[in-house]
Amino acid sequence: MEIPDALRTIGLSEKQAAVYTALLQLGRASAYSVAEKSGLKKPTTYVILDELIEKGFARRVPRVRKQLYVPLSPDQAFAIAEEKLSLAKRTLPELTALVKGEASKVTTLYFEGLHGLKQAMEYGLKAAKGTELVGFYAIPPANNPELSAYFAEWNQKRLKLDIAMRGIAPEHPSLQSFRETDTEAGRVFKSVPYEQFSSEIAIDATPSVVRIHDYKNLQGVVIENADVAKTVRELFEMLWERLG
Repeated sequence: MEIPDALRTIGLSEKQAAVYTALLQLGRASAYSVAEKSGLKKPTTYVILDELIEKGFARRVPRVRKQLYVPLSPDQAFAIAEEKLSLAKRTLPELTALVKGEASKVTTLYFEGLHGLKQAMEYGLKAAKGTELVGFYAIPPANNPELSAYFAEWNQKRLKLDIAMRGIAPEHPSLQSFRETDTEAGRVFKSVPYEQFSSEIAIDATPSVVRIHDYKNLQGVVIENADVAKTVRELFEMLWERLG
């Protein structure tokens, strides 16, 4: 893929890509120099530079008599684009709900890494506002304090969305602190002997989405389909009743 094509892929127009590329080559430059380098007219270059600043791809150099501009590094620029895509993905359930005639279609998404796992854990929560989340939950990961801290953050997001939560989990020392705070955290859990249920994989379901969380390997899978979610929820209810 050519550089202009790559930049257009992350949301820059042809002229924005030309100005950003010129600014990268110059490093620190005036609008006039950028116009010369990019081949665009100076008034147009000023407009494009302002657009790049708004998008987070460039910034003005403060406290100089002559207005100068510097680019953000490509790493920073692509990180911004990835973050915007990540935020946009959270609207997928709402957008999917607008699609007519495809209620039976199964959509599967894969996430990896700590950031990806967090995305998987939050996927579908907004659309599940005011409903109930049920699932089979795993023992927490060892030696991952950032993920452990995120569980509390995630729980607060769930509570703000008024999502009730019931779960089945192993009887394990690593879960003792969770069980002690279930009431104040708005959770209802039943425990199963670790010898019978020792999973390190959590599976839960909203009314329309099934999420599979691999805490150990930092992976997540989301299955978006109401029928699949219904099946998982019915299996959960059968075991829930048997546990008394």
